Amino acid sequence: MIKKLNFKRLKALVISSLLSLSIVAAAIPVGAATDNMPFPYDAKYPYGTFSSLADNQASAVQMLRTEWEQWKSEFITSNGAKGYKRVQRDASSNYDTVSEGLGYGMILAVYFGEQQLFDDLYRYVKVFLNSNGLMSWHIDANGNIVGTDGVGAATDADEDIAVALVFAHKKWGSTGSIAYETEAKNYIGRIYNKMVEPGTYVLKPGDTFGGTNCTNPSYFSPAWYRIFADFTGNSAWINVADKCYEIVDKAKNSNTGLVPDWCTANGTQSGTRGFDFKYDAIRYQWRTAIDYSWYGTPKAKANCDLISNFFKNIGAANIKDGYSISGNPISSYHNATFVSCCAAAAMTGSDSTYAKSIYNENNKVKDSGNYSYFGNSLRMMVLLYVNGNFPNLYKSAPQADLKGDVNNDKSVDALDFAELKKAILTQSYSNINTANADMNSDGNIDAIDFALLKLKLLN
Repeated sequence: MIKKLNFKRLKALVISSLLSLSIVAAAIPVGAATDNMPFPYDAKYPYGTFSSLADNQASAVQMLRTEWEQWKSEFITSNGAKGYKRVQRDASSNYDTVSEGLGYGMILAVYFGEQQLFDDLYRYVKVFLNSNGLMSWHIDANGNIVGTDGVGAATDADEDIAVALVFAHKKWGSTGSIAYETEAKNYIGRIYNKMVEPGTYVLKPGDTFGGTNCTNPSYFSPAWYRIFADFTGNSAWINVADKCYEIVDKAKNSNTGLVPDWCTANGTQSGTRGFDFKYDAIRYQWRTAIDYSWYGTPKAKANCDLISNFFKNIGAANIKDGYSISGNPISSYHNATFVSCCAAAAMTGSDSTYAKSIYNENNKVKDSGNYSYFGNSLRMMVLLYVNGNFPNLYKSAPQADLKGDVNNDKSVDALDFAELKKAILTQSYSNINTANADMNSDGNIDAIDFALLKLKLLN
């Protein structure tokens, strides 16, 4: 239709659009690659009763956008980031950075479709790769590695960084300034070589220690390993996933399902390391529940259902921040870390009453003050998952092109017109789908796009 448009009519529409904006706004450079799978996803997970626990999906999406902006405002900084961006912790740790935070930040950035932020975070990661090609785990606010052990890598962080790179390749392709596909394959290879114990498939907690004598169940991410196996062709990653469940079968309490922070591959205590269900172990539910929602792994469902039954008997509002694995409370705080991960586990069950109660509690409980980074980061990840916006981007099909769907609600209407006008007037496009707003695909968002959207709506 646009090809048949008389030039004079197009010129008139452009002038009309400029006048309606009241100002001649400068073009907004898009700068990013086309997003093949833009947020929101409103996904139907392949397995399980639940995909979203929200009563109103549109409201849930708006809530996610708001929470994401708040999370970035608090934890993303360019200070001490070597010219890039980093995830900073809170005042309790002097706003330092740990590699875990970069893993969380890159996953969140790719799901929310912020390629520039993603690239800045990954470039910061690359500044601090150690001699094994994995990220040094502890860096201070000024960009210095902390202590003699800060150069070592933490497995949970590196596996999250790697899966985020895979998702980036699927979302944006690998022809831009960062070859995500190559970077991901190389990174996954280094993780396997340095963080999987040779001959046993036991996941080590770092690149320089652990294995059969010491592992961490909260680092087990079997859904990631299924992606790694398919993406790289290294089927041994499936053995790693199987070994994770084998270890948990030995370590968990058979009545509560709770797992320890640390253990040996035989399920026993590892030296003097903690054997209670505390701030490491709590994450086991979140990582394992995803393996059921995405791949239908029976053990994932069984393990998460058992833990959910334990917390259902306690009640969502009464969850505390530490238990022995037999179920005795050993701490008294009610916080985002524990509530959010319990909400993730509820996704594998079928009790809608409990799932809704823990969902509502997760929405309500948000940490503040000097200890906000860890709990609110996990909460942000879980909010995506329990609201149906954490699909397996590796397996997801690209969405149909909807030029003009500026607000990403899967339709083109007057709301998109209003959002595009606002973006051009304010020169801000962080809350819109820039690929869909760039109507003529010239790399800018400007009055011509506004005119073309107006034309599309009129016709």
